[in-house]
This record gives sequence, C-alpha cells and structure tokens, in this order.
Amino acid sequence: MLNGFTSPEIILFLIFAFLAEIIGTLAGFGSSMILVPLTALFVDVKTTIAVVGLFHFFGQVVDLFLWGRYVNWRITALFAGTGVFLSFLGAALITVLPSQTVLMILGMFLVVYAANSLWGKKLVLPKSNLSILSMGGAVGFFAGLTGTAGAMRTAFLSTLGLAKANFLGTSNAIAFFVDFTRVAVYAGSGILKFDPLFWAAVLGVSILGSLIGRKLVLRIKEKTFYRIVYAALLLAGIKFIFG
Repeated sequence: MLNGFTSPEIILFLIFAFLAEIIGTLAGFGSSMILVPLTALFVDVKTTIAVVGLFHFFGQVVDLFLWGRYVNWRITALFAGTGVFLSFLGAALITVLPSQTVLMILGMFLVVYAANSLWGKKLVLPKSNLSILSMGGAVGFFAGLTGTAGAMRTAFLSTLGLAKANFLGTSNAIAFFVDFTRVAVYAGSGILKFDPLFWAAVLGVSILGSLIGRKLVLRIKEKTFYRIVYAALLLAGIKFIFG
C-alpha cells in the first residue's frame, strides 16, 4: 500500500487526478474540489488532504514552468503577502465562526458574481496596491477559516482584466507559495509518506494533465476562456451553498 492506497485504488486516483488537472487548468481552479471527495472514497480524511495537496503542488510546479513568463509578480507579491498573514487569523477563528455558514455566504457571493459576469456586466476592479492587498487578505482569511481558496482567488483575479495567460500564470504563482507551505507541513508531520514511485506517478499525471489543459486554453478565445471560468465559479458557488 502506498500512502494508504491499494494498487487498484492508485490507478483510479491517478485517472481522477489526470482529469481534474485538465479541468483545473481550463477553469483556473477546481482540481482539488473535484479530487478531494473522490480520494476520500479510498483513504481517511487526513491522508486525502495530504495526497491531494501533493498533487495540487506538483500541478502548480508544472504550471509555473508552462505559464511562468506570464506571471504578474507585483500582483502575486501583494496578493500573497496579506493572504498568508490573514490566513492565520482565519485559522485562529475556525472554532469561533461556523465554517459551513461562512461557506454558504461565500457560495452566494460566487453565484451572484458569476451570474452577473455571464449574463450582466463584467466587474473590473483597479489594479491598485490597496485593491490587490484587500483581495489577498480576504482570500487568505476565508482560506484559513474554511480550508478552500481556489474559487475565491479566481473570482478576485478575474476582476483585474488580465489576459488569460497572465491570469493563469499569476493564479498559479499565488497557489504555488500556499501549496509549498502546506505540503512541507504534511511531509514534516508524517501524514504524507515519501513513496518515490507514487510521487513520480502523481508528478507524471500532473505534467500530462497540465500540458493537455494548456493546449486547450491556447486554442480557445479569451472571451470563451473567461466564460468557462465564470461557469466553474457558478458551479462552485452552488456546491458551497448546498454542500
């Protein structure tokens, strides 16, 4: 058994991970949302979070190689700076504020924002330092409180009017720093066991899924790309409300 998986379960996990990486690349987020409930069918919750975290981290590493030259490092630094700080505050309040209620509120925000972007007027916010710092802080706080950040990060970044390549590069860079920290903690705590073959297989499907996802992104028009992003945000919002 590798990290709690039997051999048939590893094959299923890798198939799910491959498909999730393609979808996550197209939408800018969502691979973890897809993979966590599927992985939980095979292993316990702690192992699920750790293994999916590893997969997500490998995906960010690959995506940084693919989209790295398009990263807006100013936005990344500002966004991640307040995000990391306020994530600790959110985590500290996790026993005080009901996370499910917060997720429902977040879900309603995503539904309204995505629906308005799809069928109304797209919201575009200024790229000022204050605006980006506020976005990063909000995402970090909710991430610490609820354990999820991808959908909200994507929603805020989509308001900055970035080209699709800059959007994906910047989003991946922000996620990379977050994932690096948590995977290091998982490995250090012993939750995530080092299995060379398993880790190599996870890296392999991350590379393959990212490459296919990138080819699909490059083939679609920017307007179509953002409509896919908004549709994914709408589905994520509905999931948060009723999940």
